[in-house]
Amino acid sequence: PTCALGAPDEAPPWDPDADMKPWTCKVLGEKQAPPAWTVEADASPSLYCYAVTLVRGNEPELLRRQLATGSGVFGCNEFSLFSERKMLLGPGPSGDVISTIAIDGPMATSRNNTYDFMRAWKQVIKLDLFRHHHWTVKLDPDSVFLAHKLRPLLSSHNVDVEKEKVYFRNCKKWKSIQGPLEILSRAAAQTFFESLDHCKGQHDIMPHGEDWFVGHCMDFLEFTDLEDWGLLADAYCSGLDEKAPCKQGMAAYHPFKTVERYMECLEDTA
Repeated sequence: PTCALGAPDEAPPWDPDADMKPWTCKVLGEKQAPPAWTVEADASPSLYCYAVTLVRGNEPELLRRQLATGSGVFGCNEFSLFSERKMLLGPGPSGDVISTIAIDGPMATSRNNTYDFMRAWKQVIKLDLFRHHHWTVKLDPDSVFLAHKLRPLLSSHNVDVEKEKVYFRNCKKWKSIQGPLEILSRAAAQTFFESLDHCKGQHDIMPHGEDWFVGHCMDFLEFTDLEDWGLLADAYCSGLDEKAPCKQGMAAYHPFKTVERYMECLEDTA
């Protein structure tokens, strides 16, 4: 193939059918117009959001739909996306192609994904974007996340993000921080990323999932934990309302594994 978008070691795969047949390069349909959404540069409090995604399965298409609608990480002031290989998602509002940042793979498909996130966090530290925003937010690709809903909820807590090392417990059932929506103040994010090796040395928290590591690391570092059960509706915590799963005024809803269910939830939040 000679007309693929991207390089041979990027995703989508250079030859997705693996049949080695030449592509015709015939253009099908009309060129897609860039999405029309915008994020106010001074939207406050400012959010730096990131997500770690697989390059196969449902997550790439979920992210492409989020890109088209300006939801998920794309509603934040700045964002980063990470995957085992660079993956092209499509044009953003400016027309520039949005892609993920490679963390080198392979990545785990199980809940024991802490080592994958260790590689992603190294890239977060290298980019250094989180220092320029009030809050750092980690999202799951299958979360319906609404930045404009989160901002007033965070403001209501009156946190001094420069001085207070704060994170949120968002699951009432387990009194825990759930992975689909992890929120750290600027002071907390700075200390957390600086202390990864220190927390990694606590071997009892490494064999579990990333959210287990994050919660126990922040407790080990003696951060302030705030409880807010109005941030996240998570089926793995307290279930979702089957009749109106996304009409509870939350900032995020999880999980929605298909584009159809994702869009239904997003439309419910309007």
